Amino acid sequence: MENNNKKRLFFFLFGLVLAGLFFAGFLGYLAHKKSPCVPAENIIVEHSGDDNHIAELLVKNNISASPLLCKIVVRFLKYCGLEAKIGEYQLPHCASIMDAIRLFASGNVITHKITIPEGLAVVRVIKLLNDNKFLLGEIENIPEEGSLMPATYFFQYPTTRQQIILLAQKYMMQFIEREWPRKSSACLLNTPREAIILASIVEKETFCEREKIAGVFFNRLEKKMRLQSCPTVIYSLMHGEPLGRKLTFDDLKIESPYNTYRNDGLPPAPITNPGRESIIAVLHPETHDALFFVLQNNKKHAFSKTFEEHRRKKNEIQRQSR
Repeated sequence: MENNNKKRLFFFLFGLVLAGLFFAGFLGYLAHKKSPCVPAENIIVEHSGDDNHIAELLVKNNISASPLLCKIVVRFLKYCGLEAKIGEYQLPHCASIMDAIRLFASGNVITHKITIPEGLAVVRVIKLLNDNKFLLGEIENIPEEGSLMPATYFFQYPTTRQQIILLAQKYMMQFIEREWPRKSSACLLNTPREAIILASIVEKETFCEREKIAGVFFNRLEKKMRLQSCPTVIYSLMHGEPLGRKLTFDDLKIESPYNTYRNDGLPPAPITNPGRESIIAVLHPETHDALFFVLQNNKKHAFSKTFEEHRRKKNEIQRQSR
């Protein structure tokens, strides 16, 4: 009788092991079974360690049709050390459950980028950030004009629009704090803020010859002449949006503290977000005697010491254009 009981126990345990091996093999087969070759998708894992959330993602993205199977596999693999990490992932074609979970556990998330160009006013930076579908959240605090460093910013899920703004402000502050003490003796400004204001004007005036144009503005400031910068008039009219047409003489009469045709000295605030080159140009302006400049047909500028010389060069350029 005792031998029979031992045999029954042996066969029971043997059968249990076989059933376990069969189940494990079948589960492994299903886990490695490739999904239909649907187009590759970006999948966002919002919660780390949430088995139901991961299983729902796998079913939603056609990796498997069985939520129960996904939950079992996800839970088993989590115990084996493969736990999904928060982030955005590029799912390959024909991925299996195992492929997807290994990817989620790898932490190899997608990195996006956004570029804030030099000379882009805050109102347009806000639109740029809002149009980016990979950034999250609303912008809580509108930044001041001139406080954002133009650059390319790399980010991963879950980055918010406000975080990009804070990062751009941090880089601008760090840059001006580092460069301000290094300014040359030709820079006659009193504060870093004044440097940003003048650099914003230089930024909108030109993409080249920045140091020389900065020198013109310093010469005018020293002689108590008005800057008479057209970009300040455009900002007075449009507050950072593009004008979309040529300026007229009537435009120059607009009542605005930013209009340097009607007001002495610098505007009360920047008119855009200047880049590094324009800031450096203002801190290290070229020393010369020019008080005027006009854009030539070759995209460079003609500089003059007197208004008569400036007017003559301007007329010559207009004749060449006609």
